[in-house]
Amino acid sequence: MYAGRVRSFSGDSLLPEAHLTSFASTYLSSFRRPLAPGLQELHIWELEEHEWTTLLSLCSTTLKFVHLSGDDKDEGGRMIGGFLHSLGCDGSHSLEGLSIHGAHHNHVDLITKFHMLQDVELSFNGETTGALLIEGFSKLSALNHLSKLRIEWNTTHEDHLLVSPSLPPYSVSFRSLHSIDIVVPAYMALLLFQCSRVNTLKRIILHCYSPPQHQTTSLKRIIDKFGLAAPSLEEVILGFNIDQETFDAVLDLTLRFRLRTLKTTWAGFEIDDAYIHKACLSGCFSHLEVLSLVTCSAGYCPTFQVLRSLAIHCRHLKDLDLSFTIEEEHLPLLIKEMENEHSLSHCLKSLVIRPRIDSENTKFLANGESIPIVSQYLDSLFPSLARCDTVGPIQYLTFGKGIRLTLKALQHRSAMDSRRLVGSQVKNFRLKEL
Repeated sequence: MYAGRVRSFSGDSLLPEAHLTSFASTYLSSFRRPLAPGLQELHIWELEEHEWTTLLSLCSTTLKFVHLSGDDKDEGGRMIGGFLHSLGCDGSHSLEGLSIHGAHHNHVDLITKFHMLQDVELSFNGETTGALLIEGFSKLSALNHLSKLRIEWNTTHEDHLLVSPSLPPYSVSFRSLHSIDIVVPAYMALLLFQCSRVNTLKRIILHCYSPPQHQTTSLKRIIDKFGLAAPSLEEVILGFNIDQETFDAVLDLTLRFRLRTLKTTWAGFEIDDAYIHKACLSGCFSHLEVLSLVTCSAGYCPTFQVLRSLAIHCRHLKDLDLSFTIEEEHLPLLIKEMENEHSLSHCLKSLVIRPRIDSENTKFLANGESIPIVSQYLDSLFPSLARCDTVGPIQYLTFGKGIRLTLKALQHRSAMDSRRLVGSQVKNFRLKEL
């Protein structure tokens, strides 16, 4: 009775009450009527073989977004393929968004029949070879309205030496693609960029994995390819640890394109205050609105003082996420800067502090003595700061909470009152130093 009112269906599996009786199944199939004729969204996270008939009955010309999750088995692939065939057999369906987990390479031909697709997410199964992945990726360029594409391919096969020589000379162009998200080995990401041209691309999200002996060269070449493939690039998000050579290439990319968003992580080399200061002076970060530079290693990080360079030279920053070293010996330097420098006017709204994790540093931050000084230092640089978070052990979360509460108090006082608020803390700190 109420099926005609259903607009969205979501679940780990098709609910028992949604399963059809044999009579209902025969009735719907005979008259070619969908179970929910007004359905607009369908999300099935775990497709079971016995639900095939019910799934087919949910085919509706009103569907705008479909998410189906199968498995690597042939049965799951056939079910998803059959659904796509039934949904778009006449080539006139207006589906706008499609997400398939456990996609087979032969699904791509069916997907390209949905000419109005704008958003596609495909996680290919482990049986898909590198050559078939590139072939499928190239075929997706036939979707003229495609603006957002995510490709994921998790494989244990190391066929980087076999894929390239066997590739046909693809050269495809995506007409309206604005955002691409790729989760593949580094060598495969390079091959995908080599076989395509995307002049409209504004956003790149890249998560790479591969053996160390192949990663460095591929990643450097991928970054270099961005300049050729994406002249309108605005955002770069790299979800893997990069080496210094690749990091330098990323900074060059940031400067050339005047990016608005840069998110990346580093490992295996040191980034200190001088490195960040040099990047600021060169203009690499001058147009950024979002910057995230994070390391998961316990190695050397920039000190808290590097924030002044970012505040002076990166006037457009609104969100900052950075790994820092905060130590007791740095506090007198912060106090000296606040005494000798005027407060700045900056539009930064959100800051994530990732202190270096070691036992001494954790103990120092846990006692809370640095909170008033660090808070006033932040307030002097970023008076519009509305959110400050910390990432790390529970002691760091307490440190972050203290920073937020002190900043809130500082923002409700005049500049003179704010100095009084922490004046006694600064004085006591100096006496202890003496």
